[in-house]
Amino acid sequence: MPARKIADTEVSVDTKANPAFPGKEIREVKDVAFEIRRLRFEEGLTTTEIQEKLQVSLDVINQLLLQSYKMTMNTFEVMENQEKLRLGLG
Repeated sequence: MPARKIADTEVSVDTKANPAFPGKEIREVKDVAFEIRRLRFEEGLTTTEIQEKLQVSLDVINQLLLQSYKMTMNTFEVMENQEKLRLGLG
């Protein structure tokens, strides 16, 4: 029995990965913040699940979700330092 040929079909694949997910570059806070909110409110993930998925500390996640005036953490600086540690740069 001869092998059947499969018709060539064009499949559009988004080759650009989501910039919020861990990669080989330092991520922007705005990208991570958007993804944290999306995962929390659209997919209903817990903060622990978001932490595991995005590899971001609970401090940063809570700061971005709560946006409390009582929190005095410099989110941008903390996120940048954590990214450097994650990538082994510092």
